[in-house]
Amino acid sequence: MTATQERPSDEVEREIGRDRRRKEDQRLITGRTRWTDNITLPGMLHLAMVRSPFAHATITSIDTSAAKQATNVVAVLTGADFGEELGVCINAWPITPDQVTPNHSPMPSDRVAFAGEIVAVVVARSAAEARDAAELVDVEYDELPAALDLKDAAADTVLAHPDLGTNKSALWVFDSGEAGTGGAVEDAISKARGDGIVIEREYRQQRLIPAFMEPRSVVVDPTGEQYVMYSATQIPHILRFALAATTGVPESKIRVIAPDVGGGFGGKLQVTPEEWIAWAVGRRLGKPVKYTETRSESLVSGHHGRDQWQKLTLAAEKDGTVTGLKVELLADLGAYVAIVGGGVPVLGAFMFNSIYKFPAYHFAVQTVLTNKTWTDAYRGAGRPEATYAIERLMDELAAEVGVDPLEVREKNWIK
Repeated sequence: MTATQERPSDEVEREIGRDRRRKEDQRLITGRTRWTDNITLPGMLHLAMVRSPFAHATITSIDTSAAKQATNVVAVLTGADFGEELGVCINAWPITPDQVTPNHSPMPSDRVAFAGEIVAVVVARSAAEARDAAELVDVEYDELPAALDLKDAAADTVLAHPDLGTNKSALWVFDSGEAGTGGAVEDAISKARGDGIVIEREYRQQRLIPAFMEPRSVVVDPTGEQYVMYSATQIPHILRFALAATTGVPESKIRVIAPDVGGGFGGKLQVTPEEWIAWAVGRRLGKPVKYTETRSESLVSGHHGRDQWQKLTLAAEKDGTVTGLKVELLADLGAYVAIVGGGVPVLGAFMFNSIYKFPAYHFAVQTVLTNKTWTDAYRGAGRPEATYAIERLMDELAAEVGVDPLEVREKNWIK
């Protein structure tokens, strides 16, 4: 009699594609979440921001006397009151060594560069009282010409920052011929004009707003052994590093906590002026402070996305085989270069030719300063813009050849 050993099943539970139970749903649907605006600390004060109604103007005077007399107002502070305490909003990705980057104070004291820029902060015992008092701050402006149209700004028709002398921030170029990874795109286009197909198109990528469900919110508690900041942020570690790097406070003395975040889509991937101001007010007064923006404030002061002009030139043979692609972009940075704002359109360089074989490829992006809200990452960060443009161009190539769009794609896919 022989014994047989039972073998384990050869079937292994499939991991890829297996349904997985979400861990957070029960907490979310039963209201046991903790948003930044839910946080209340003993003795906490509330902030309201006074914002410029002009896209470009000099600040001639700020009268805070009436606001200071309002009910339960603790302080009214301007950029001049803070000086260098505020630090600066950082650009962490300069795309060229000679990038032109305007200084970005969280609260300027001399000139505003976009509508919605903060010029004063009111501190009060409740959010409603702070907002009411903010309406009593009297700011006098001398309005300046504003650079609003992207193409006009690229031509320096009106300067967004007159002290810089130009609106052009950086020019980033990749060329397959110069890099040795392909042919010269101008040769491919010239040949196609003679015996092939050339399609030239210009597309407009409109400016968009990351309308996350939860507005941005920040709480600063300076009363313990560490400075603690609660923020509805996508980048708590970068936020902590930025605070330490620009204020001289060691990272070990700073703790940044991101509670539940009600959407971001890239719009909370930023070190914001509001975070800097809350930090500075908390440190100055030695009390916990909270700021939560209104939806209206979110639309004008949180960074935007997209805002490009795209000029594309496609060279192909008569059967639809592509031979070259030239991409020229104008990218609107807004009034300042955001934390990765300059690099976002550069990411498109790796997406225009991502799935198709282009023997010759040229990509150039000129980033441009304007007197509009700054732009940065939003839903794919530079790559959806490229996908939209190249797929639309492939459809137009198929129409020119007279074949099904899928046939053109199959002919040119990287296999």
